Amino acid sequence: MKLGTFMMPLHPPEKDYTLGFEEDIEFVVRADELGFTEAWIGQHHTLAWEPIPSNDVFIANVLPRTKNIRLGSGVSILPQHHPVNVAVRLAYLDHLSRGRINAGFGQGGVPTDWELFDLPDPGTQGLMTVESIDMILKLWQTDPPFNFKGDFYHIKLEGGNPEYGIGEILQPYQKPHPPVGMSIIRGRSRAANMAGERGYIPISTNVVSGSTLSEHWQTYCNGAANAGRPEPDREIWRVARSIFIDETTEAAWERASTGALAGSMAYLRWLIGSADMVEVLKDDPEMSDEDVTVEYMLKKLCIIGDKDECLRRLHELYEETGGWGTLLMIAHDWDDKERWLACMETLANEVVPALP
Repeated sequence: MKLGTFMMPLHPPEKDYTLGFEEDIEFVVRADELGFTEAWIGQHHTLAWEPIPSNDVFIANVLPRTKNIRLGSGVSILPQHHPVNVAVRLAYLDHLSRGRINAGFGQGGVPTDWELFDLPDPGTQGLMTVESIDMILKLWQTDPPFNFKGDFYHIKLEGGNPEYGIGEILQPYQKPHPPVGMSIIRGRSRAANMAGERGYIPISTNVVSGSTLSEHWQTYCNGAANAGRPEPDREIWRVARSIFIDETTEAAWERASTGALAGSMAYLRWLIGSADMVEVLKDDPEMSDEDVTVEYMLKKLCIIGDKDECLRRLHELYEETGGWGTLLMIAHDWDDKERWLACMETLANEVVPALP
């Protein structure tokens, strides 16, 4: 199994922004040193807990500080950007990194972000997202002149002077383009189905139960089958989890239940509840919403304990879901820096090597 990270990031709102950003940079640099294979960087505009508004700028900052780790937008929220801007900025990063870029695309699910950009209803945003992905892929693979007209975007480049390179756009270093990923939350999501139809990387969120994770993979496979694609290899599947490993299980629980990890679960519980999606958190569909507490989320949706306990829990999840290719450790706030660094090291050097 490979090890990567998904960085929303998650910092308490009272934390100094600058310190949080510097911590995020240090996290990715250390992950690269420990052999993490990839890092997906989130993006939001109105969330103090997740304060990176421009993941491509963050990636540009850590590129020269790292050597091997692949860096991905996790995700580019497409209704909030013009497809041309997304296409050329990611293509530029792909050249600067000599092909270390992954391209995560998604719709976004934060109502205050929608309000800020004066976006339409979520259903329309979903259609915008699909069209934007199609436009970006065309821009990455089509030489001018071109004229792409959709329901939401009209992109054309028909003038210029080829002799002087006028009327050209930058295309990616990787051919035909960087690997594309899509984040998945709901069990039977359209994103999972579309990713399966097109062979994109499925990235399962950290805040769903094992049964919902299994639905993610089944929906992905159904999409592939409906599109006439071969049965997908589970190596392509990324599964994210909040993980905290300490010297003893008791010490791990003391830190996790009283620090920023518990605070982040309270935040995510409220955010997901406000989107009327509490069902994705439940390991039993008969659970009441009131039973989905922070304590429940820490016990059922996070991996907390000493290295043996965390290995046992990850083995259980692996068996329940049928397995995946890359475990993505969620980047949490370093409310105790030394313990979080030790957690990363133990996960990379002792736990993941013992997984299938």
